[in-house]
Amino acid sequence: MLSYLEFRFFTQERTMNVNKIKIWIFRVIVPVLMIFFLVGCRGAREQNGVVELTFWHAWGGYEGKALERLVDEFNQTHPHIRVKPSYFLIGDKLLAAIAGGVPPDIATVWEWMLVSMGESGCFLPLEDRMREAGFTKEAYLPGIWEYGVFGEHHWGVPTTLNCMAIYYNKTLARQAGLDPEHPPTTIKELEHWAETLNVFDNAGRIKRIGFVPSIAIIWFWNFGGRIYDPATRTMTFDQPGNIRALEWMNKMYQRVGLDNWRRFQAGFGAYQSPQNPFFTGKLALKEDGQWLIMFIKQFAPELDYGIFAYPDAVKGGAGYTSVSGSFWVIPVGTRHPEEAWEFLRWLISPEQSARFAAALYNIPPLRATLERPEFKKIVDEKFQFFINQLLEGRARFYPPLPITQILVEKLNQRVEMVFANRITPEKALKTLDKELQSELNRSLKFLGIK
Repeated sequence: MLSYLEFRFFTQERTMNVNKIKIWIFRVIVPVLMIFFLVGCRGAREQNGVVELTFWHAWGGYEGKALERLVDEFNQTHPHIRVKPSYFLIGDKLLAAIAGGVPPDIATVWEWMLVSMGESGCFLPLEDRMREAGFTKEAYLPGIWEYGVFGEHHWGVPTTLNCMAIYYNKTLARQAGLDPEHPPTTIKELEHWAETLNVFDNAGRIKRIGFVPSIAIIWFWNFGGRIYDPATRTMTFDQPGNIRALEWMNKMYQRVGLDNWRRFQAGFGAYQSPQNPFFTGKLALKEDGQWLIMFIKQFAPELDYGIFAYPDAVKGGAGYTSVSGSFWVIPVGTRHPEEAWEFLRWLISPEQSARFAAALYNIPPLRATLERPEFKKIVDEKFQFFINQLLEGRARFYPPLPITQILVEKLNQRVEMVFANRITPEKALKTLDKELQSELNRSLKFLGIK
């Protein structure tokens, strides 16, 4: 089973593992078809001295409308450029457009796509433009300058950020005799809360779950493990800390029974609705991102809830969390890269970034944006909790690799196998380590990276 964050990874349009062979294939088959397929979606054109730029973005609904309002403002204040936004589920279409020589001028890509496509030559490197415009390491929140960077190039700039923590229902905690103003700070306390808040019927079926962990990599970090060594370019899933973390996660699931949990989970209501299982009391504690604050205000305004940090099993106290998001890129093949950068530079500046992040209930990546009134208006004590995790340097990200998508998929497969008692945590991670190292070596060879 996937956490909501991991679910978000895989409900986007599935993107292939980009490599030079696929680039070559698309260069052979696609160009003629693209003439018909991409009518109206072509890249930059110049008409009457006005450069027209095509912008493929990945936000629909209210998020897309917020972004397109910014695009309209840019067009009104930059009469020499006209940006034409289009909503796309970015994936094979973007690769095909680049290979066919008719790319958009600016596009959104998910974090697990950035390195593989960038190192394959799909995007323009942006680090020089970023530095010249003042977007330096010091301008970003801790660790974010390195976010999405595998080698020497920044193939994209982060859009907005998401951060994770553990939510808990204060009313349920109080009813169970727990102190709702003092949530767990250690693994032992978290186990106690989970056990106390579990509720089963007379047949042993779950009526309420106290807590089950869902995002493996965060627990790996908090048990002292790491999954990749960038200095040697080696996978390190078989570290003792990772094994201990997966053993603990498995113990938590075995307490409630995997089949029992799956049956219970099948009755969950829609995430963005009043039937969200956390809103209805089916889940007393759960891992989730800062965007849930907005959904609670919308769908469960009377919910009495709190938030606490992942406990560090090694040092005690507040532990590590994850940061995730997407990137804006300038594809190779745009005929007007300077105008594309002019728009992108405007879009990621503090004022515009503040408004976009506020509309999405996301965290902006630039320090200066945090102080903008357009963003501060949405920041309450709970939202500030997530921001503080970033400011304190406790947020980490999946290693930016050419195989990140494969890594997440295979990790979740192994975790499922462990929970189903089909393999031990130690064997699962040792075999995963070897398999992913082979995948990484193969990918680096394809990309010509030594």
